[in-house]
Amino acid sequence: MKADFFIDRPVFSTVLSIIIVIVGFIGLALLPVDQYPQIVPPVVRISASYPGADAQTVTQAVATPIEQELNGTPGMIYMESSSSNSGGFSATVTFDISTDPDLAAVDIQNRLKKAEARLPAEVVQNGISVEKQAASKLMTITLLSSDPKFDEIYLSNYATLNVLDMLRRVPGVGSVSNVGSRYYAMQIWVMPDKLADLGLTVKDLQTALKDQNRESAAGVLGQAPMNGIDVTIPITAQGRLSSVSEFEDIVVRANPDGSIIRLKDVARISLEASSYSTESGINGGNAAVLNINMLPGANAMEVAGSVKKVMEEIRANFPEGISYEIPFDMTTYISESIHHVYQTLFEALLLVILVVFLSLQSWRATIIPIVAVPISLIGTFGVMLVFGFSLNMLTLLGLILAIGIVVDDAIVVVENVDRIMNEEHLSPYEATKKAMSNLSGALIAMSLVLCAVFVPVSFLSGITGQLYRQFTITIAVSVVISTVVALTLSPVMCALFLRPEGEGKKNRFFRRINLSLATGNKFYGRMIQGALKHSRRMFAAFGIVLIGIWLMNRLVPQSFMPQEDQGYFTVELELPEGATIERTREVTDRAMKFLMADPDVEYVLNVTGSSPRVGTNQARSQLTVILKPWGDRDSEGLSSVMQRVRTELSRYPESKVYLSTPAVIPGLGNSGGFEMVLEARGNTTYQDLQHAVDTLMYYASQRPEFTGLASSMQGDIPQLYFDVDRDKAQLLGVSMSDIFSTMKAFTGSIYVNDFNMFNRIYRVYIQAEAPYRAQRDNLNLFFVRGAGGVMIPITALGTTHYTTGAGNIKRFNMFNSATISGEAAHGYSSGQAMSVLESIVRKHFPASVGVEWSGLSYQEKHVGEQTGLVLALAFLFVFLFLAAQYESWSVPVAVILSLPVAGIGAYLGIWICGLENNIYFQIGLVMLVGLVAKNAILIVEFAKEEVEKGRDVVSAALTAAHLRFRPIVMTSLAFILGMLPLVFASGPGSASRQGIGTGVFFGMLVAITVGIVFVPFFFVWIYRIKAKLKKR
Repeated sequence: MKADFFIDRPVFSTVLSIIIVIVGFIGLALLPVDQYPQIVPPVVRISASYPGADAQTVTQAVATPIEQELNGTPGMIYMESSSSNSGGFSATVTFDISTDPDLAAVDIQNRLKKAEARLPAEVVQNGISVEKQAASKLMTITLLSSDPKFDEIYLSNYATLNVLDMLRRVPGVGSVSNVGSRYYAMQIWVMPDKLADLGLTVKDLQTALKDQNRESAAGVLGQAPMNGIDVTIPITAQGRLSSVSEFEDIVVRANPDGSIIRLKDVARISLEASSYSTESGINGGNAAVLNINMLPGANAMEVAGSVKKVMEEIRANFPEGISYEIPFDMTTYISESIHHVYQTLFEALLLVILVVFLSLQSWRATIIPIVAVPISLIGTFGVMLVFGFSLNMLTLLGLILAIGIVVDDAIVVVENVDRIMNEEHLSPYEATKKAMSNLSGALIAMSLVLCAVFVPVSFLSGITGQLYRQFTITIAVSVVISTVVALTLSPVMCALFLRPEGEGKKNRFFRRINLSLATGNKFYGRMIQGALKHSRRMFAAFGIVLIGIWLMNRLVPQSFMPQEDQGYFTVELELPEGATIERTREVTDRAMKFLMADPDVEYVLNVTGSSPRVGTNQARSQLTVILKPWGDRDSEGLSSVMQRVRTELSRYPESKVYLSTPAVIPGLGNSGGFEMVLEARGNTTYQDLQHAVDTLMYYASQRPEFTGLASSMQGDIPQLYFDVDRDKAQLLGVSMSDIFSTMKAFTGSIYVNDFNMFNRIYRVYIQAEAPYRAQRDNLNLFFVRGAGGVMIPITALGTTHYTTGAGNIKRFNMFNSATISGEAAHGYSSGQAMSVLESIVRKHFPASVGVEWSGLSYQEKHVGEQTGLVLALAFLFVFLFLAAQYESWSVPVAVILSLPVAGIGAYLGIWICGLENNIYFQIGLVMLVGLVAKNAILIVEFAKEEVEKGRDVVSAALTAAHLRFRPIVMTSLAFILGMLPLVFASGPGSASRQGIGTGVFFGMLVAITVGIVFVPFFFVWIYRIKAKLKKR
């Protein structure tokens, strides 16, 4: 196709651009909006319970058989489990990012079926649940009331009955959980002394309940075959019981004398909460707290909108005195961050247009890039939709970076047409034709080189590959569209809009700019000549640059992703093991008062009796502190508020305090920072592991790299050991199961069966009244029935003594383990913190104490080493494309060698600004390779043509450098100014914007001042070396 095909068909070219824009707008309307792309590995969670068992029993009876079956599920990366003293067991299996979460859940379900045969019957009866863990917490809704009659139990059940089901049906909602829920149950509070007086045992109560509280079919009258009957009548009877009075009247025993013992004679029955182990509230008041998690791949903004709409509908039916609030909504952070990115996009566009106007110096010429740039950016949205991307922080940042590149194509076309028109005095139409015949090849070559840099990077595996893909494909697509526009629409507009310069003088401002550019150009020429005279110095300088990059790569702290201010953080209070929930509540209330008084805090959500690290535990309390919107705060940022809170709460004598920021990528890990797992391998015992954790915490606390260190290893808790005299029990005819089930029912609580109420199913529990299970001496009142119906106190069948034992046993990949979590202190990166921890472990522990990483740290460890590979790929592809284009292996070397200079600029920039080498910086580096190569190509291409015409190398290089100086400086300045809003970013999501902008900004500055001298220098030297080799 000839170059003037599009110039002669303006309507065709315009239609092409209009179609690109329409497709782009359709994409923009349909693209989902989210904070990050789908990069969270699928997690499947398994939970089971063995009521009344201690942690050790749960580990042996439940954890071991389940883990043996689950180990080695296809696609599994690692598996964590936790067995608690309350009989709870939970395990999470994390899969590789490429695994299908649905298939993974099915696979786990099948493997659990195999394990069920080896589990205690009670565990299977209670049910084992398997669910895909919804990655990101979307929002928290609280139901609250100032009316005292609506207590926590009422609110919690009101939410379960009237709110939960409606919310679960909202499209895109993954799960809704009632935190610290007080679900109704029929509690049967037994008086052991009365039971014993009447010669009854707990087993008798269970039998009576199971017999008289049941659903049963009673048959049908007149069922076929039957003659002479017109109607069949089903027989009904009282099924499950549903009220307190019905339970009170259950017959436990009918005596021979005609008297009847009912349940109310030996127990108090009440409808109340099924568990009192956790409490939830907001801002110090009672509340039902609902957490809503989103399905992977759903559009966060849409789901949040639907949830709010549904809540408004439900609110219409609330009883008077109940209201709801949404204290936490992730979409405010997402929309704020994305709003800021859009703002940055417009600022960058304006700055770029300003530079274009100053360089082209006529409004007619400026119109062309102003039209071309938005077309390329808007068209990209359409292609993003096809690739299944979303509008997230990464794709939008990719578009900001693309502005600088996309504007280049348009500038190059306009600048070239303008020059030919004025130098050769041709009409705009002829000048455009001539310019395009020279330029078409170069434009296509430049866009190919840019794609060559970006596309190979997106083939990386794992999370990094996913993150890079968002950027690289977005940028590559906009570059391709931009090239299409530069070959079709730009020339048409040039032929229509451009006019030759008049005879009159330009205004003074433009004359100043041109004068300084001309001066710069002369100076540039002198620098190149100087460089060629002092070649040794130049080579030495280049060597220093290479060593500098290697050194800076060591010096600049490394991390995976920057910590963002997401507007909230969590506080965990830890009381001594075994503390009651009452003690925990007191400390929590004191902390809440302090937090509520802080001017920057808007809400404090508390879940007393639970912790993110160890699960349900009465001695822990978790507070989620939600700050006011970014604009309304007095403090600098999240860290200053956290510092105030840490200082105050660490003064509390009765508790330890741990603060943590939310996970950088929601769903990856429990908190921001690192998560390291110590494993007891080989013959290491649990005690050895406890000792190892203490040692590690001691040495780590003396290092400056860490803050907020915490371990999931709990101290041993006091336990009462009951030593059964098995011989005596057998002689008296008492079975072991009777002894333990009696103790468990009185002190623990035993789930008997279910009852119906409000169209729901609730549970029936048996437990001794509070005074009968407070002290060790109360055991004297617990009786079992021996041979011949004799009542025997349990204490006659064994002895008790106090001891200690593990409160919560965690396992990682089937080894007993402890998780050490924390954050890197100010001025250090997560990479440094992780390597220091590893060195402490290597120095102080034997090889049988293993180290693993989980959460984001796992990804960082397994993925962090890819910077080198990424850059090597980019360099290699640029080299190969150029070699093919110039039909020469040597000329592209001149382009490749000029790239490291920009790299040292980028490293110095982030080092001076105190930033880290993270994913964003690495993407910036790849971007630099493309841009700097593009500038070098402009010079090398021209110089090569001149040499082929027979000029000597030095003058060819100088001519090329002089000719290309202005377009290179102008396009680079446009890009550098486009980066300014990123370098000075603030507000939500600013860390990622700074991370990407700063490196590119400084890299380009160095490339345009120093790097630009190296291109002609290396070009000349390569030709000199070629000539020497030919002579041989």
